[in-house]
Amino acid sequence: MIPPTRLFHLHFNTPDVSGAERRLAERGLPLYRRFGRVDGEFRALDADDPVPDDFRLRLQNAQRGYVNVTLAPGRRPRFDHLGLCTTAFDALCDRATERGWSVRDRDGRRTFVMTPWRFRVELHPDGSDVETDLGPWEVAHFERVELTLPDSDADDEFRAVFGDVPGIRIRRGDDVGAPRFHLAGSAFRDGTQVETDAVL
Repeated sequence: MIPPTRLFHLHFNTPDVSGAERRLAERGLPLYRRFGRVDGEFRALDADDPVPDDFRLRLQNAQRGYVNVTLAPGRRPRFDHLGLCTTAFDALCDRATERGWSVRDRDGRRTFVMTPWRFRVELHPDGSDVETDLGPWEVAHFERVELTLPDSDADDEFRAVFGDVPGIRIRRGDDVGAPRFHLAGSAFRDGTQVETDAVL
């Protein structure tokens, strides 16, 4: 059964996008799409499209089933944000606002909830174009994601806004991060654990 609020997306910055792309593919998450600019004009390239010589990469997605991992160029490896799809979009936005958290672009294509821990949560209602671009939950999904936050009350605070998001395990850490995630589904018969330090 597919839960009402689902984690579908992790976004990381890395100085070695091509190396991280290769390492994700080795773990069963192939390149799906690249986004960037050519002569100042935005371009989206599918995995098989040739990359123009003057292409300036902004970010790229590895995707399988209901799993999307985005990589963006950055000076150091860093977790940037996560993404949720939900049947309770308005309620989650309202709860975030009631707690004083900023909700940006609520009526736009990508809504972002700014948490007090210096990372964002990208939020989409069921049936959004972002969700319909994903594959089937049964093929691949995040079974478990470890999220570290420097606050002993973070788990309760997170759940007060987003409810029970199956698979997210919050523990106290020195910094905000997503040190590992575990993938499940028919594409990952025995499951696959990804240590982000080894990928990024």
